Amino acid sequence: MKEFASLTVSCVTTACREGVDLAIVLDQSNYLDPKNVQRELDFIFDFVLDAASLDAGHSRVALVTYAASAKVQFYLGNFTERRSVLDAISAYHL
Repeated sequence: MKEFASLTVSCVTTACREGVDLAIVLDQSNYLDPKNVQRELDFIFDFVLDAASLDAGHSRVALVTYAASAKVQFYLGNFTERRSVLDAISAYHL
């Protein structure tokens, strides 16, 4: 079984510290093992938990799932605080 890679993001420019728009896209295909789907969600949760600029209102997060077609679970700008993004991710079920 292949492990998910870790992701480290480092910003040194003012523009990066001011915020980003992040669209997360999840594969919802039937062939995925539910354990791997949960690992994807855990990874996203941890990534958002560490996103410093979310609470400052400078970054926005969207969640899109896809299988045969794409479905927006929530849009950029739906949530303005880290806690609300985390709650939306926690409430998401495949």
